Formats: sequence, structure tokens, C-alpha cells
Amino acid sequence: MSRYETEEEQIDAIKSWWKKNGTALLSAVLVVVLAFSGWRYWSNSEYVSKANASSTFEALQINAERGTFGEVSREALKLMQESPESPYAAAAALMYAKFELDNGKIDNAIEKFDWVVSNAKDIEIKAVAQLRLVRLYLDQKAFDKAQGTLDQLTKTKLSAGQQANVDYAVGVLALLQQQSDAARVAFKAVTDNPAAEDTLRGLAQIQLDDLVQ
Repeated sequence: MSRYETEEEQIDAIKSWWKKNGTALLSAVLVVVLAFSGWRYWSNSEYVSKANASSTFEALQINAERGTFGEVSREALKLMQESPESPYAAAAALMYAKFELDNGKIDNAIEKFDWVVSNAKDIEIKAVAQLRLVRLYLDQKAFDKAQGTLDQLTKTKLSAGQQANVDYAVGVLALLQQQSDAARVAFKAVTDNPAAEDTLRGLAQIQLDDLVQ
């Protein structure tokens, strides 16, 4: 049984957990919960399956908070294998990827993000994984892979806030490739986007100021 009596309580709990753990995946997790709440017409067997997925995700969340995610990582894999269509499976994969990153296993994290891109039904959740992939590729100076992933993102209709994240990534890639004009356009798109987070807008402005000098 869930420890939350209402969906609003669950959303607040998830929001609090992700904020505490300093991750940028909050928007994706909220989308997961909201998407799940929209499924109104289940057969009994479907209800049991998806309720189990919800309970498994909650257990994964608790263990991640306690720093014991490794002990239940098999449950995350099981959820991904048995309910790949579930938004909770996509969220579990994102959580697993973060665990891999925290342990320095970059290639394993990339595999988990790739899984989300291939299986997530929600565009915003998929975009979170794609943006994380771009950042990892940039760190590895794998510019072709980063560009390919960004090309996929630019063809997707995203929320204004998520679009700001994409534009910033486009700017960083252009900057690293010494494409100043393209970088300037991308960073300007971020500063002009009212939905961009203040921190992100500030970073983009710093980049623009540096490009002027």
C-alpha cells in the first residue's frame, strides 16, 4: 500500500526528494506521476500490473534517498524489463542512470539513458535522458554524438522550459566547436526565454558577455 493518501501528497514527496538530492530530473518525475494519473480505464490485470510498477518505483525512490539503491537495483531492471511501457519504468531507468554516474560508471549510465530514449512514451521524459546524454558526450568530446542527439531534440516539440535547456546545450556545443555565431544565437534564445530557469538564463548571459569580449 502506498504511504501517500492522495496523488498530490505523492507529487509533493517526489518533488521534495529530487530537490534534496540536487538533480535536474524533477520535471520528468512530475510528468511521470501526472501521466500515470491520466490512465483511467484499466482492466483488473492492468491495474495490478501498473499498481505494482508504482509500488516498485516508490521503493526504489526510498532506497535511493537512503543511499542503498544498489541493493534494489535489480528491481529497477525488473521493472524496466517487465513494464517498459510504464512511465515508472522510465523514471526508474533515469534513477538507475544517476546511480551509475554517481559511481563513475559512465558507459552504464549511457546505456540507461539510451533505454529511456528508446522506451519512454512521454516526450519530456525522453528529452531529459537525451539532454543528459548530450552532457556526457560533451564531457567526452564526442561532438558528433552530441550533435546527433541534439538534432533529435530540435525536431521535438518541448515545453518552453525544456527548450531553454536544449538551446543552452546547443550553445555549449557550438562554443566548443568554435562556432561563435551559432553559440551566440543559442544563448540569446535562452536569455530571451521567460520560461528558462534564472540560473540557466544567468549562465547563458555570462556566455554571451564572454563572446562579446
